[in-house]
Order: sequence, then structure tokens, then C-alpha cells
Amino acid sequence: MGNKHAQNPRLGQPTQCPTCQRNFPSSTLYSAFHSHLDMCLQQQHHQQVLPPPPQPLIQDNYIWLKEDGQWRKKKSEVQGGIIQQYTIEQIKQSPFPEKQIWFKIQLEKKRIPWQAGSDKLNVDMNNLLQTSLHSIKGINMHKEVKIQFIGDKVQDAGGLLREWLTLLFKELCKFNVLQLCETEDVAYKLCEDSEYCSLIGYALGCLFLQNLIGHSLRNYQDCQQFLEDIRQFDQNLYRGWKFLLENDIIAEDLQEYFIICQGNDLIELKTGGSAILVDNTNKAEYVELCIQYYTENAVKNQFSQIQAALYKIIHQQLLSIFTIEEFEMLLYGLPFVDVQEWKEQTIYEAPYPNYQTDQFWKIIGEFDQDQLKKFLHYCTGSYRIPINGFSKLESNRGQYAKFKIIAIPYKDQNSYPIAHTCFNRLELPSYNEKSTQINSLK
Repeated sequence: MGNKHAQNPRLGQPTQCPTCQRNFPSSTLYSAFHSHLDMCLQQQHHQQVLPPPPQPLIQDNYIWLKEDGQWRKKKSEVQGGIIQQYTIEQIKQSPFPEKQIWFKIQLEKKRIPWQAGSDKLNVDMNNLLQTSLHSIKGINMHKEVKIQFIGDKVQDAGGLLREWLTLLFKELCKFNVLQLCETEDVAYKLCEDSEYCSLIGYALGCLFLQNLIGHSLRNYQDCQQFLEDIRQFDQNLYRGWKFLLENDIIAEDLQEYFIICQGNDLIELKTGGSAILVDNTNKAEYVELCIQYYTENAVKNQFSQIQAALYKIIHQQLLSIFTIEEFEMLLYGLPFVDVQEWKEQTIYEAPYPNYQTDQFWKIIGEFDQDQLKKFLHYCTGSYRIPINGFSKLESNRGQYAKFKIIAIPYKDQNSYPIAHTCFNRLELPSYNEKSTQINSLK
């Protein structure tokens, strides 16, 4: 499903679909016309493509890895023919690039080809969480999943799944199931216990199986947490505990006990904690117990629901090969956009004047990271790219689909670029003036 600008103008003149030659009157809405284009392209794809064999995932030529806190681009030399024969125990001992390929091969074995049909997730926008939870339990995530917003006539060509996931996480925040972390990048932390926690597990499984990239979840189970980890979880807690550890406690200035107040409940961090005063000799233990409470004890039930839902879709044994850091890299992709890489990996379907493409990339190159992520989301439906970079962007069906720019005529009544997120395609008007292009892109 293609993105559209907030305004929804009409074509303004009779227009013909370049694929099926259907004629549309001038009164047709742009949104309706481009929905038709998406569906035509999907149908054309159905006719031209035979049931595909498992994709050659072993041919990735580079990968981004996070090492010692820094992201580095490295050449991939994975021998997939050998890797796919590894057992669970063998792959656990392998480097992350090999784990990633092995894991994707296992998922591909379970994927049901789109030619076998799709399952539909029926969602009511007025009751998003409840209808999503009810509907998602009845679909097979290993098939192609399409979203149907009840009362909406627009058919899903791929982009609505990404839109549903975005809306889902926003709604989970509204119901205080999740909360945005105070970090530069978009990340969430678990809050209240709710039946909707299982939706997070289903969503994570969906992200894996539908080849999508998600946002980070900052509560971790089954791994030790340290003070520096809390910086990405809650800035206020981090600053308070850091100050406490780095400064001497003056008894008359601080009257803190080994307890945490949650609403009307008083929770002891250790047996008899309500009578144990925090001082310079035990403050390190106090901070350690606080970290353990917020990242483990307080969200234990929530995590159990998430894991139970996720393991219904992807077997726990497959996920067990990854460390927490590797799991994050695989699921959440890169936290930044490399404009030079984006430019190098872009293809052009129709001739586009060099001076205009140079102008386009110059404008994009002046964007800050926040603007780049928003523009990337407009073009692809995701704020991030996978760790294999722009060379391995995928369509909604998991096939490699590099970012593509297509030149279209400039029209005064609709000067905005038109994105088709299911194909990573951007229709870019041939602007005459740089100022117009800047305003349209921003």
C-alpha cells in the first residue's frame, strides 16, 4: 500500500493506469488511484513470478555489526551451504553473521508460499487492541498476512501490515502497557500487566516472519543488568542512582530504605527492607536490587505473556542461539541511516536527469537523523534498515527489493513524492526549482 500525503487531492485530469490501461476520471482521489496502482503491480507480480525456491540468503556481501558499542560495516564471508547443516549446539558457538543466516534459513523452511493464499487480520480502528488480539489468534503467521481495517475499502498490498504494527505500539502506549523510553532512538519499556502483553509477542513474531524491522524493547529477562544499561531504560532512574553511587550519603539529607513504592503498595527489595536504611556501606547493593526489580521482578508476568505468544510462532529453541545483543541487532536493525550507502544502493527505473538526482541526494544529505528516519519510513514503511544494509532491503514478500526512484511529471496540484512501501519505491516528480523540491521532501 503506498503512502500518501496528509492532503488527499484529486487527479485533476483523466489518467490511465500504465499497467492495465484502465481510465480514471479527473475527480478520482490520488489515494484511490495509487491504491489501484499497488494492486495492479501485485497482480502483475503474481503472473510473472513462479513459486520461488528458498532465497539465496547466503550471498549477503556485507553486514553491520555492533562491537564494543560501535557499529562497523564488515564484508560477509558466510558459507551458507555448510551452515544450514549445523545443529543447534553448533550454531550457538558460531559468530553472529553465521547465526543470522542459519536462523533465516530455518524460518524460510517453515514459510508457506504466498501462492497458497493469505490469512487476513481483521482490525477495528475504534477497538484496535481487542480486535487485534482476537483476530491474530486465528491466523497462521507462516502464511502471508494481510490487514483489513473494518469499514475501510482499501485492500492491503503490503503496506498496511507495517501501518498496523505502528498503530499497535502507539495504542499499547495509550493503555500504559508500554511506555516510550527517554532515549534519542525510539524504544519502549514494559509498564502495566495486561492481557495485551501477548500482542507484543505476536507482533515480534510477525516482524521476524514478515521480514520487517521493529523498535527496541528495553526490559530484558534472563540477563544481568548494570547501571549503564539503565541509561537506555530510564534516564531519571539512571541519573539518580549514578549520583547516589558517586557521592557520600549524609544521613540527615537522605532517608531512603530498601523499599520501592508502587502506587499504594510498599515493596521490600530484600527481607526486612523497610527497616534497612541506605548508607554508604550498602548503597551499591540497594542500586543493584532496584535495577533487578525494575527490569525483572516488576515485569515478570508481562514477559511471560510475551514469550508464550512469541514461542507459538517461532520455536524457543531457534531463538535460544542468540545473545540479547544479537537478538536486538537482528530484530531492530540499524539505529542510524547512512545516506552514502542509501545512495549507492539505489536504482532508477526511468531516465532521471543527473542534476535532479544530485539535487535530491544533496537535500537528503542535509537531513538530520530524525528527518532521515521519517523519510525512510515514508519510503519503506520502516524507520530502520536491516543489518545487511540497503543492499538487502526486502519487499513485503521477503524478496530483495532495492530502493527504487521513478521519475514522474511534476504537477502543481500534487508536488509531493509518492511512496509505495511494499516495493520500496519512490515516484519522484521532475522538479524545476530546488526550493520546491526541498519543501516537498521535508
